[in-house]
Amino acid sequence: MVRAIPSSQLRQPLDGVRIAGNTGAIAFNTVMLLLLLAPLSAPKLLLPPVDEDPIIQIPLRPKPVPPPVIEEPLPINRKPAPPTVTQPVRQEQPPTIVVDHPDPAPTDFAGIEQPQIQVAKADPPAGSDPGIQTGASLQALNNPAPPYPPQAVRDNLTGVVELEILVGVDGKPLDVSVVRSSGHRILDQAARRVVLSRWTFQPAMRDGQPVQARGRVPIEFKLAQ
Repeated sequence: MVRAIPSSQLRQPLDGVRIAGNTGAIAFNTVMLLLLLAPLSAPKLLLPPVDEDPIIQIPLRPKPVPPPVIEEPLPINRKPAPPTVTQPVRQEQPPTIVVDHPDPAPTDFAGIEQPQIQVAKADPPAGSDPGIQTGASLQALNNPAPPYPPQAVRDNLTGVVELEILVGVDGKPLDVSVVRSSGHRILDQAARRVVLSRWTFQPAMRDGQPVQARGRVPIEFKLAQ
């Protein structure tokens, strides 16, 4: 059976209190629903900004620069200069030799015979000084035998050397020259040195005045057998 609602009830005005209450209930339910749904969505974490370490750029050490290569010049092939040949200068024996000191005492050698001294008369040389008496016999006042050179003894050297002597007005030899060699220079020089340094002669006289005189003397070097 259908019951009809009286028209008087349909026309009743809306109640404001009821509406407000319903609205508040809906709002409350909505808030509660949101609160229930909130844990389902994880909240976003706001992380503080991370300070990144600054990038430090270390400068690279420059590579050492190699020293410049100095190219040495190639040697120039030059021919060596020919050696200079110096010709030996031949020293001529001066005509007069001054001996400032006498020769040392002769060395005694067993079995050596002292040189034989002979004073000879010489022929006058051509072109001689007219003030010099030539060809006179020289009279020796002191004529010691020259010492036999030790090297000549070891080498068994002998011979006769002839000397031409210029004697001054005081009887001393002014000049001694070899006019005939013994064949050994060491013997010639030994005889010449002793005559110049140690021999003395009787001055030659002319018109009662002493004059220079020139004569020749042979000296023999001979070893005892």
